Amino acid sequence: MKEKINNTLIDLKVGKNKVLFIVLGKDGSINRKGNGRADCKDNDLYIGITKEPLFAELMEKTSDELFEFCGKSYDHPEKKGRQCNLKILFNGDGLDTGFEMIYGELSQGPPDQVAEYVINSVKLTEPWFQSMKKNNVSNQEDTERKWWQFWKS
Repeated sequence: MKEKINNTLIDLKVGKNKVLFIVLGKDGSINRKGNGRADCKDNDLYIGITKEPLFAELMEKTSDELFEFCGKSYDHPEKKGRQCNLKILFNGDGLDTGFEMIYGELSQGPPDQVAEYVINSVKLTEPWFQSMKKNNVSNQEDTERKWWQFWKS
């Protein structure tokens, strides 16, 4: 199944807050918002293309067991804390599938294969994400100049 996948999406909400959103494409496309922590306040979505083989690295690290969850929805019966909704989707050549897991912030989270996939996605995209955040800060500093001060650098 891995060889058919061209794109993957990870979407994690804790309560009403989207704390992680990642899209990785085989073509180098990358989108990311948040860090996955329950208290994440970062609402900026960064979109770009990278030459780094992040998608290939993620697929290489992904257990085939992860795909056994596809086509299903899991709802932990005894949720403790705020509700967490995790969606993982895969898209590719003749492929549109994924799964959803609903659990409590303080209860047992998703299975190891799922948690590992999310963690690896965050780790692999972190350098790009931090670079984009840093570039965004310097762009905001540029826009803080008054319109008539366009000659200042």
